[in-house]
Amino acid sequence: MNEDSPTTRSRITRRRFFLEASVTSFTLALQPGFQHLLAEGPSAVYQNPIMGGDHPDASPIRVGDDFYLTHSSFDYAPGLLIWHSRDLVNWTPVAAALLRYYGSIWAPYLCEHAGHFYIYFPANNRIHVVHAAHPAGPWSEPIDLGIDAIDPAHIAEGGRRFLYINGGQMVELTADGLGVKAAPRKVFAPWPLPQSTRIECTCLEGPKLLEHHGYFYLNVAEGGTGGPATSHSVISARSQHAEGPWEFSPYNPVVHTQSRDDRWLSVGHGRLVDTPDGRWYMTVHSYENGYRTLGRQLLLLPVEWTSDGWFHVSPEIAVDSSIPMPVRGAKQLAFSDPSDHFDQPKLGLQWGFWHEYDPARFETGKGLLKLAARGKALSDSSVLTNPVGGHSYTVEVEVSVEPGCEAGLLLFYDPQHATGITISSTGLHVRVGNGLTFDHADTALTSATLRIVNDCQEVDFYFRVNGQTWQRTEESAEISGMHHNVLGGFLDVRPALCAWGEKSATFKRFRYWPNVNLPQ
Repeated sequence: MNEDSPTTRSRITRRRFFLEASVTSFTLALQPGFQHLLAEGPSAVYQNPIMGGDHPDASPIRVGDDFYLTHSSFDYAPGLLIWHSRDLVNWTPVAAALLRYYGSIWAPYLCEHAGHFYIYFPANNRIHVVHAAHPAGPWSEPIDLGIDAIDPAHIAEGGRRFLYINGGQMVELTADGLGVKAAPRKVFAPWPLPQSTRIECTCLEGPKLLEHHGYFYLNVAEGGTGGPATSHSVISARSQHAEGPWEFSPYNPVVHTQSRDDRWLSVGHGRLVDTPDGRWYMTVHSYENGYRTLGRQLLLLPVEWTSDGWFHVSPEIAVDSSIPMPVRGAKQLAFSDPSDHFDQPKLGLQWGFWHEYDPARFETGKGLLKLAARGKALSDSSVLTNPVGGHSYTVEVEVSVEPGCEAGLLLFYDPQHATGITISSTGLHVRVGNGLTFDHADTALTSATLRIVNDCQEVDFYFRVNGQTWQRTEESAEISGMHHNVLGGFLDVRPALCAWGEKSATFKRFRYWPNVNLPQ
């Protein structure tokens, strides 16, 4: 058996998961909050996160027996990636709603109205909308609604349509949902967070709306997305009308990090979704304790409704519990392998360019990705990134460069903060992430295989020339400080392919392992 093959690695990962799950599922019957979920008999379980890596501000909906979601794209394009699932746990990307770079995209809202689908989203803090006949597209070109705000959320009542935005404001839309009838007005005030709670700011944002059994429910985020571990939270309210007035939930905060010692920090931005058989869940995002470099990961929590029409997350179900699958008969699978042999004529949906999407810049297929150089250095280049999860992982790629081009493999946060290994006709270059680059001018290269091993945020670099023995560079890096609380930007560290200078670079066989994989 070839333990290095992608197929074998996937089998090993899944076998490991299900051995652990078989033990934890037995213990669920002993916990009082799980009996009703296990009444039908043994069930497969899932564990959070349900997506590895940075997928913040997720916005899931159910369409029949299918689920779709999108999430913040921030500074990458294509944008507004559409994911599909049949069980709320295993997700596959199926399309991108934005095929150009329109600016930094925060907290989109995917919704359905009268059989048509809409995504309301802010681009550079200005609200836009795209629409489609199906969640997988094709999607329209963006329409600028002329609202300077973030975090839109749609709701309709009695033929009228409304958009909630940050700051507790609401605006009425035109009947087609593609225009605005009047200026925004304030209709909702923040819930008073306890003064003893450490927060970043009040930051009333992230509205999510739902009509259910005669009430309209409004979830908002308060406390700030970053900052102290206890900052973020899910606050809920309800009303008999889409415009309010709003009554706060007795269960507030519905979801909240209790301590800086918790595994999941700054938990918030919750949206409800139901299954075809009437079960309810909430998606939230969160930073993982000690691994903020992974960005805000997507978590799924079961929700219970009370007899008087409120919902809450059962206190017996911790965020890091093993939880029965939302759909009977389903099993949680390993996260998708982002490895790419570049054998398709279209670039895979796992990839995103920093601050641009220019199809004329690259050509893929027949086992090759040819990428034209962009800029004179990393600071003004546009890298091609691939978000991944996990405390440790290994990435590798084969690269060749034309004269005047520098190209290679990075772990990238932004153009000022990255670590990696590149080659050029002048040598091998190692960037350790704190502004230092070490040039090995005695190792002039036009082609090499490059490997980065991220071992719990300590990073080693390897290279191999012409199939010869692997060599490890003298320099290593430590990246635990590459996250929003230190650098700002709400971003994550992700593997990236890069090329700058002149002419182009050619990449082959991008490979990913969800663990430390030292070259032999």
